Amino acid sequence: MAKQIAAFALVLIACTLWGCAGGSGSGGSGSSSSNPPGSPAALAVIQQPAGATTGNAFAAQPRVEVRDAANQRVTTDNTTQVAVAITAATGTGGAVLSGTLTGTAFNGVVSFTGLSIDLAGTGYSLTFTAPGLTDAVSTGFAVTTPSAGGGQAPFVPPAPGGVATYYVDDSTTASDTNTGTSPGAPWRSLQHAANQVQAGDIVEVADGSYSRFTLSSVIGTSGMPIIFRASGMGAIINSGTSSSTAPDNRDAIKIYDCHYVIIHGLRTLNAYRAGCRVTESFNVTIQGGVFGNGGTWGIFTDYSDDLVLEGNECHDSGTEHGIYFSNSGDRVHIRGNYCHDNNASGIQINSDPAQQNAAFGTRGDGITVDSFIENNWCIGNGANGAAGLNFASIRNCDIRNNLVVNNLNQSGIALWDDGFSSAYGSMNNRIYHNTVVFQTGVGRFCLIMLNGSTGNDIKNNVFIGGRRGAISWSSDSLSGTTADYNICRSVDAWPIFVNDDTSQSYTLPQWQALISGAPNSITTAPTFNGAADWSLAPGAGRDDGDSTLGVTTAHDGASRPLGGGFDRGCFED
Repeated sequence: MAKQIAAFALVLIACTLWGCAGGSGSGGSGSSSSNPPGSPAALAVIQQPAGATTGNAFAAQPRVEVRDAANQRVTTDNTTQVAVAITAATGTGGAVLSGTLTGTAFNGVVSFTGLSIDLAGTGYSLTFTAPGLTDAVSTGFAVTTPSAGGGQAPFVPPAPGGVATYYVDDSTTASDTNTGTSPGAPWRSLQHAANQVQAGDIVEVADGSYSRFTLSSVIGTSGMPIIFRASGMGAIINSGTSSSTAPDNRDAIKIYDCHYVIIHGLRTLNAYRAGCRVTESFNVTIQGGVFGNGGTWGIFTDYSDDLVLEGNECHDSGTEHGIYFSNSGDRVHIRGNYCHDNNASGIQINSDPAQQNAAFGTRGDGITVDSFIENNWCIGNGANGAAGLNFASIRNCDIRNNLVVNNLNQSGIALWDDGFSSAYGSMNNRIYHNTVVFQTGVGRFCLIMLNGSTGNDIKNNVFIGGRRGAISWSSDSLSGTTADYNICRSVDAWPIFVNDDTSQSYTLPQWQALISGAPNSITTAPTFNGAADWSLAPGAGRDDGDSTLGVTTAHDGASRPLGGGFDRGCFED
């Protein structure tokens, strides 16, 4: 199938993810001075755009400084608004730049997010403008077509069908006093629609800017769900609230005590806490949305069962995670999401064993069971630690076909108990066909199993550590552990297998003896098909994985097996 998200040059993304401030070409760092900055006079590019593929967010998003006449950053500037556009007569004619096209200075720096260009070509540049200031122009860059095996997701499912019952628009004719039943007489607010809907209703949301809304105690059925459906790609809720003292208004979308609700294609920016919160609900689907720059999370759920979180982009969460499924809900499907540049985990399931609540039954028992975490892409997360995929107190779950690459100060996949008790370790899960790669000097172990995380089956994975090795465990987590057909490496020559309690390192033969298995695991360096192509070239790990796992598709939907056998890792080539 078509590859949909950015390929990127490792050297460039490594710089981006490590927070390199400088870039070649215009800008560099503003001169330092003990003198207070003067008035804003000019713009300068301090991080160049790079890693661009058609229709996908640049791997390196540009950053711009506001400088005074002495070429010094104006650190007191928190108001200048900077716009970005493709420089005239560069790149391919007719190309469109998408994403957040304006940004506001913070301490004199403007950071852009989600920028992408739809047409391949060479010689592109971007121009940054602000009223009264000298423009800045980026260095040239190319936009290429994504290569096979490159980073992919979100995999957005089709919009739910059916004729709309109600319409919401931000046009001048929209009003909550209208009937809302036709495109010519739409309502203005999502909250008004949320106050009216019943089982089977479909709310069609036009592109535009909207205020937050809450769905409360709205009950659909499996055959008659309640649907909020974006008609385009620009229906945006651009904040939650400015105060945490308003608990019902902290989240841009809040779904409370609801059954059978589908939210498709809505986008949120700058929510005070979460872009979307689902609480004390059942059978809610959040799909095809973009949840960016939330104060704490992109998507947050608590005490909820049978959720589907699919094909969403969750990025730049301020303090924590892209997706956070919490408080012991069961049977969640977290599938095909793109979680990037979040301060902590890309995706976290924490069953919160320390916060058990018997009033919620199994939704408050401190354990999450029977869930699927698959086909997700997590990249650039973890400046503040945690894991690309972070799991506390999960049982009998499938973690498969995930691409977890180029994350930061964190583990790749973590299985543990949230520090509560080894009785609540993450047990009896299946970790199959994941690709976890760190860059040199970066990250923790690709897989950690701690505090009673026993009985896990670990097969057909690619684990390549950067600053650390491939697998680490606590002594109480090996009982019942099975592992085989994994590629385990460390690019920085750190011991590949390490006991977390004792710091004792193990060679592959010693690891095999320790778990009485893994005869087909290898430490041979695999060859990927390209610098940003995580599918395996012929050689180590290709066509020789375990064929009995029942995983019949790959990360991008390709069938397994292709060629002579099952490939290790998340791709099949």
